[in-house]
Amino acid sequence: MKENQYQRLILSEKYRRFTSKKSDKSLVNTNNNGLPDAFHGSYGATLFDPRWKTRRIAILERDNHRCINCMSQVALQVHHRQYHFSKANKQFKAPWEYTDNLLITLCEKCHQKGHKQYKVPTMYI
Repeated sequence: MKENQYQRLILSEKYRRFTSKKSDKSLVNTNNNGLPDAFHGSYGATLFDPRWKTRRIAILERDNHRCINCMSQVALQVHHRQYHFSKANKQFKAPWEYTDNLLITLCEKCHQKGHKQYKVPTMYI
């Protein structure tokens, strides 16, 4: 297994909650994009998109590479404060299409804690 495929496999475990239920064996196989099969057509796949990677870096830089809650600089993630669902397209907006005010930097611990305590609101547009 190539190193980048291994890294994607590790990341796939982290974002498993965004994927469909598949056996662990399916995570080893990759689709035509080089992503684990479990990501095909899922939210998790969009996290590897160059547009999201660029957007994520911009938000991290804006927040000085610190969690806005605890000021940690470890295991940083970008959190969506709100989701937008298009009634016309019958799908959610892509992660990189949200305005700056709806994206914040959180460390992994604060991000998980927040999702356990609060439901991210969905706006239907």
